Amino acid sequence: GDFWYWIPAGGSLEILISLVARILIKVVTDFTSVIQFRHPTEVGGAYWMFGVLLTMVSLPAAIEIFERQGGSEVATNLSWKLLNILLPSTLLMVFIFAATIEKDYRKTFWSRERGKDLTMKTFRVSQEDVHKAYFIFKRSKHHWKSIEEEVRGWVDANWSKWEEEKPKWLDENMKAKIPVEWIQTKEARNEEKERRKSVRK
Repeated sequence: GDFWYWIPAGGSLEILISLVARILIKVVTDFTSVIQFRHPTEVGGAYWMFGVLLTMVSLPAAIEIFERQGGSEVATNLSWKLLNILLPSTLLMVFIFAATIEKDYRKTFWSRERGKDLTMKTFRVSQEDVHKAYFIFKRSKHHWKSIEEEVRGWVDANWSKWEEEKPKWLDENMKAKIPVEWIQTKEARNEEKERRKSVRK
């Protein structure tokens, strides 16, 4: 499953945010088919495509049921006319979009990649510390909990270098997201604890 939304709120708030976000995004996607929601952190490509196809099948089915149950002839005729315009035009626009985007993105329409899969893959594949940090410490811990030891090892191996080079991405906010116990040496851990205390004052 992929219940946890990407926002790293923590605790009960993260449960609430995930619940509300998943419901709202699903409803919006089902009714509008917003193409950006095929992103792995939202509904994902496979579900997005399933939703689009289900909508296209359910619309004529709903009109047919309405007609058989004695629905208004005027409303039924109007519905069929609108369907005959909207359904082909929607299919055409999706086809044009898919045909003109970069080839690497076409697979995102049927991808089963989840948000946490993307987080872990990006951490492992990226060569830049800034990208690794963003996809770990700016995402819910539930997305990378299974590779926590890898993340800890990365911090442990690079903390001294970061302290010396002071990269721009490692600001106060980012440092605060890194557990102190992950820092390699006792001296460095104590220094970081004192620094955080002084920042909070």
